Amino acid sequence: MEDYAMETKGAVIGTPARPVVIDGPIGSNIYAEDDSEYHNRPRLPAGPPPKRPVAVFGPRYSQQALQQLEDENSEGRKTLLPQEHKVWVTYVITLAQAIICILQLTGTPVVPGSLAPWGMGVYQERTRVPLFDKTNATLIVTKAENPYYGPKTERIVQWGAKYAPCMRRSSEIDRYTSIKQAEVNFGCCLLNGDCGMMNQSTCLGFGGAFTGSGVACNPSLCSIVMRPCCYGVTYQCVVQRKKYCDALDGHFSASQQTCTDVNCLNGICGLGANAAPGENPEQAQRFFLPIWLHAGLIHMILNLLVQLQLGRELEKTAGWWRFAIMYLGSGVGGNIFASVFVPDQISVGASSAIYGLFGVDFVLLFHVWKITENKWASLCCSSFSTILYLGIGTLPWIDNWAHFGGFLTGIMLGNIFLPYFSWSGWKRNCGLIVSLILLAIGLIVMLTLFYENREPEFCSWCKYVSCIPYTDGLCDNNEAS
Repeated sequence: MEDYAMETKGAVIGTPARPVVIDGPIGSNIYAEDDSEYHNRPRLPAGPPPKRPVAVFGPRYSQQALQQLEDENSEGRKTLLPQEHKVWVTYVITLAQAIICILQLTGTPVVPGSLAPWGMGVYQERTRVPLFDKTNATLIVTKAENPYYGPKTERIVQWGAKYAPCMRRSSEIDRYTSIKQAEVNFGCCLLNGDCGMMNQSTCLGFGGAFTGSGVACNPSLCSIVMRPCCYGVTYQCVVQRKKYCDALDGHFSASQQTCTDVNCLNGICGLGANAAPGENPEQAQRFFLPIWLHAGLIHMILNLLVQLQLGRELEKTAGWWRFAIMYLGSGVGGNIFASVFVPDQISVGASSAIYGLFGVDFVLLFHVWKITENKWASLCCSSFSTILYLGIGTLPWIDNWAHFGGFLTGIMLGNIFLPYFSWSGWKRNCGLIVSLILLAIGLIVMLTLFYENREPEFCSWCKYVSCIPYTDGLCDNNEAS
């Protein structure tokens, strides 16, 4: 009776389970029973397959279709389901992203926490600040709202958002040249024991004594209260008091006297940036870090709900390490793609990696099309999810270009790392080789374009693919003025 026990995972009824490995890609776990006694064994009639609902993500396999393939063609016996892997990487990644999102709001010893007002436009902050002569003035600062209930733009950049000025030499560094030219005639201005660097006309306007152009302040003769303050997420710098700088939410350089002496990108970019004045930090890790960051709680919840549903299905099928490579590889590929077409747009989120999983899901669906239950319903569900995310990608800080790049990368990685159910021999080898070649060529071309082409008008319309200005200023929130 043991020979006729019903086996799970698509095993043939009435056949002893003696698995042997058949062709599959790297690390594939696909099994078929030994054919030696297949035709000599009596077979019990199979009952009707159980009715199961259509999955939101991932195909559902029809046991009836499997049985039909086995009856029609002995080669169809290779069209079997892999073993169901334990899911844990999806949960670990999701938990890490949730914790990091909370830290973005609460802050860490390295990056302070922040919470921008909720909304889809801009807002103004009015603050009374002291000037050089200790008189007070009203400072009006225009900043961006956050539609996801999350941190301010400046903090998102400091956490590691995709932002080209922190990754390569860009037009932002040209601001340093302009600032340097503006400070050519700066000299020390003395007023009531306080001092700071400024031009002669400004000094005389405060009623101070100007010591001469190019003469730095001597801390042994006066208290230097005017220091360079970098603010916003573009290269903007003023020489002002500490309270003035705090009102700008800027970076006050207590050891320097002019903006020429500092590199504002170090403070803007964070992550330990220490580039010399006039140089860029070259933070290539920003291709990877946005996968773990989110623009706010709403953004995180939307992403992680989809990720849990889709990620669990694909990790069950592919196994933990293949799933991890496809997920992280798609995320990096999507961010590289976006960096080429919208380099100065600030963006974060796991959606580039999730869109890669959509690509993997499409590959999986077509691999197992013949044995998929409710084929067209599964295809419609996957297509609807893809279109929905494209719509979400038109909001700020979420990159549709990252979606496109992640999706294409996911298709390539899916062809390389997914277990092959019905493809074997030349089909498997051809798909593997073509995908590897296309992935390598795409990576080389995109990185070359990113680092070599610094023309800001490289693609003037590309920004509208990633962000549509539904309200005034919605897509202008990558700069605080």
